[in-house]
Amino acid sequence: MSGPKARTGIAARYLAYWGLSFPPFGPDWAPQRFFLTSTAEEALARAEFAVTRGYAAVLISGLAGVGKSWFLRWMIDQWRNPRAMGFYLSTLGRSRELWLTELAMQLGVIQPPGSPVRLWREISQRILAACLSDQPCVLAVDDVSSAEPSLISMLWALAQLTARGRHPTLVLAGRSESTLSGREPFADWIDMRIVLEPWSEEEVLRFLCYRIQSAGREPKDVFTKDAMENISRLTGGIPRHVNRLAEWCLVAAAGADVRPIDGELVEEVYDEFYRHLDTEWQISQSALVSS
Repeated sequence: MSGPKARTGIAARYLAYWGLSFPPFGPDWAPQRFFLTSTAEEALARAEFAVTRGYAAVLISGLAGVGKSWFLRWMIDQWRNPRAMGFYLSTLGRSRELWLTELAMQLGVIQPPGSPVRLWREISQRILAACLSDQPCVLAVDDVSSAEPSLISMLWALAQLTARGRHPTLVLAGRSESTLSGREPFADWIDMRIVLEPWSEEEVLRFLCYRIQSAGREPKDVFTKDAMENISRLTGGIPRHVNRLAEWCLVAAAGADVRPIDGELVEEVYDEFYRHLDTEWQISQSALVSS
């Protein structure tokens, strides 16, 4: 059995087993689930400086799974009205026309015109109006590494819109600068570069404890210290993998009637569910680091 009902059933069983009020880990986005580290706090401060100073573009880079998308969403949530007019959009799988249509709808265009020229006119007029009102306009653009060339040119054009000396700031997220630097006009366009780093072991332990406590249990009743240290070590502190492995451990322990989760069980779960991905994952991460 597969599908939403099966996933809901599994979640209900492991939540009941652990006495948790909601799933503490997993991919679901919510502003209150963003885990603020010193690196993320510093990245936000730098991005805010770029916005207030009127820079055209900021590049957020980092390894796959390090939390770039969550950071962009959280950043926009912090700045949304009345501080700034902010929007989050991804370029992944979007043509230029589809991306412009999604931006127009976020800008409040009820029935976006089909013509790219008319779309551009509607979008630019609304962004320029924000600039004239001295309200910062921030476009958080995710997955820019995969954007098609015509969309890259459109992003560059957006950054050039100017009214009374003000223009929007684009905060772009991509795997690494090396994947972007060869794509014109990136070489001369980026005003500030910010790298998001994986979590330290201390941050992984704090995250696990925080999420378990938020869901209504004492961390020591769910994970031993050795288990949390193994989660940190096996995932390399990459937030996406920390979330995945922690949730899989909760499910596996509930099925085996084991509590609390110890270091040995973490390694068993990792071997069963993750090891087949490990070689490919480590190769891709090493390539990004060395590039």
